[in-house]
Amino acid sequence: MSRKIITMLLALAILVTLSVVEQIAVHRITGDALHETQRVLADIRAEAWEAAYEKAHALDQAWDRRASVLEVMVDHGSTDEVRYALSKLMAALEGRDKAAALIYAGELEGGIEHVYERQELTWQNIF
Repeated sequence: MSRKIITMLLALAILVTLSVVEQIAVHRITGDALHETQRVLADIRAEAWEAAYEKAHALDQAWDRRASVLEVMVDHGSTDEVRYALSKLMAALEGRDKAAALIYAGELEGGIEHVYERQELTWQNIF
């Protein structure tokens, strides 16, 4: 009987450890992406189109690399929403459309935050 309890406690400890590691990884990836989005937004507001496009393009490439890691832990739809928002943002930046770029940057921010919220250790997400 005590052997079963020890085995279950060990399995529970491993599960909790993996959940914490996953949470840290998702937080780091989404935090970095949100920081870069803020930098793009600052460039849009200053109408520094080339700088904004370069930063958005770098964010797009970084997201593509990191999304494969996230998709193991997060619903693909959430990571795809971020990709779509990035694509729309980059198109708006190419056209130097400030209003659209601000809208899509906001959409991008919301998508990244949604990825994090979906993995946050809350009772709602657990159950």
